[in-house]
Amino acid sequence: MKKFNYLIPVFSLLAISCGKSNNDSDKNKSEYTVNNKYEFKDTPSKGFNDRISALVFHYTALDQDKSLETLIKGNVSAHWLIPESGNTVYKLVSEDKRSYHAGISSWKRRSDLNDTSVGIEIVNLGYTCINNPKSDQCPKNEKKWYKYTDDQISMILNLAKDIQNRYKIDPLCVVGHSDIAVGRKVDPGPYFPWQQLANAGVGAWVTEDEIQQQLKLIQNSISDDITTFTLQTRLYEFGYDIRNSNYTDKFIDNELTKKIFPEFSDTDSKIKNWKSIPFDNLVLLNKLNTYSSKNTTDAINIKDIFDINLTMSAIDAFAMHFLPEEFLSNEVADNKKLLATIQALLIKYPNRAKSGCGY
Repeated sequence: MKKFNYLIPVFSLLAISCGKSNNDSDKNKSEYTVNNKYEFKDTPSKGFNDRISALVFHYTALDQDKSLETLIKGNVSAHWLIPESGNTVYKLVSEDKRSYHAGISSWKRRSDLNDTSVGIEIVNLGYTCINNPKSDQCPKNEKKWYKYTDDQISMILNLAKDIQNRYKIDPLCVVGHSDIAVGRKVDPGPYFPWQQLANAGVGAWVTEDEIQQQLKLIQNSISDDITTFTLQTRLYEFGYDIRNSNYTDKFIDNELTKKIFPEFSDTDSKIKNWKSIPFDNLVLLNKLNTYSSKNTTDAINIKDIFDINLTMSAIDAFAMHFLPEEFLSNEVADNKKLLATIQALLIKYPNRAKSGCGY
């Protein structure tokens, strides 16, 4: 494996006394004393897991000097920074510490991924708005995205494999900032080497053949067009937080179960909750799709569970990650293709498909 030179910044430590003044010591003496002579016995418990359960990739949207300065001196950080070239990787924050890289974030029903993830920043300008280069606000079809260099891709693969070897992160928990901050972030962009990373054993990827296999199954099982609501439920199950802010995860689980699958309440039903439906059960997925295509009051009301603007941002994030060629061509993948891709991923990587990344 290719070795890196790690540059570790040295920080000064300042000890600050924060006790009361000596003048008050006599009148505030405690009646109790603590005997701090003790012995301990190392008795390991099985009730724990690793703090690190996700790996998040970012681009800096700055040049190299500004990237390093911002990540060292600013209010944001990451555990690692990959520069434009060479084979030196900057270690900014120890992995056993919480770096400020994810911000407001959510993935697989877990919020604040700063607590549970390693963050890797890569020096990359992101994109330029073709018609207004001084702005960072423009439609998708007016963005010129910047590619990663060969040196960067090599460093990404090697560093990610090192991290994967340490923490055994589930493929579905190797994500981009755009996946965990839907509607707020678009990094690491459509040129990030997700497929190469998955081929190296880190993260998830499905081939066009695997997608087509699921597409045939969907076409054979669901005759109607795939509704937006059906796609939303799968995006939500996959990990994207597209909920309307008025609704909790528990409410959504209960509402979908009660309204669409009342038979689950029967004592002899093997499935008790919508969240427990196997992903390959297309009969029940068809039932959900049929229900959401109706214009009944209940069907209309239930669609309010998911936010449509967050949904569109999640579709873009998903396409950048798993269908980058279609994203870059500005094609809008139809719901069946998107659903087939999600199905292929959930079935190929089942370990954390129904649960969070670390619990």
